[in-house]
Amino acid sequence: MLDGSNPHDILVDEVLRVSGISRGSLYHHFGDFDGLVHTTLMTRFAANVEADGAAMRHVAESATSKEDYWNRIRQLSAQTQVPSRAPVRAERARLIGMASLGGEFAAALASVQDRLTEVMAEAIAQAQTKGWVNPSLSPRALSLFLQAYSLGRAIDDIAGTHVPNQEWVELIDTVLASFEG
Repeated sequence: MLDGSNPHDILVDEVLRVSGISRGSLYHHFGDFDGLVHTTLMTRFAANVEADGAAMRHVAESATSKEDYWNRIRQLSAQTQVPSRAPVRAERARLIGMASLGGEFAAALASVQDRLTEVMAEAIAQAQTKGWVNPSLSPRALSLFLQAYSLGRAIDDIAGTHVPNQEWVELIDTVLASFEG
């Protein structure tokens, strides 16, 4: 249901009808409807985090040369920027906005986000030891930067006049070139 709707537009009765569970069961397991929505959003976010982290780790472990590493990083980067990933970027931006309000959801999101940043930083550090990434750059800062430009694309996703995807990817490639070891 979240694939086609804003979480605030989904009604509890609709979830109960589609899922076939009772209202009591929903409240027993999730506390309230917001608990269900937050748990579902966190599960989706965590799945994307795991996939992104695994992809970065795979590139660092399997690349056979500096050129191969950067070609794969550029390909991976370009895949995250395609227009069809706009819903994923929007959901991530929405979650960041929700987390800015604090509370349990913010703490849970912070934990998952820290895991992604750390996995990516470890993959970058591994590439640095191979001489493929500039060793004077902080792996954690690079990890955050790699995640941040997708949020820039999320801004363009909602703009009235879009930057062509190829121009955006070319800009990212130019910036990535400055990180080479």
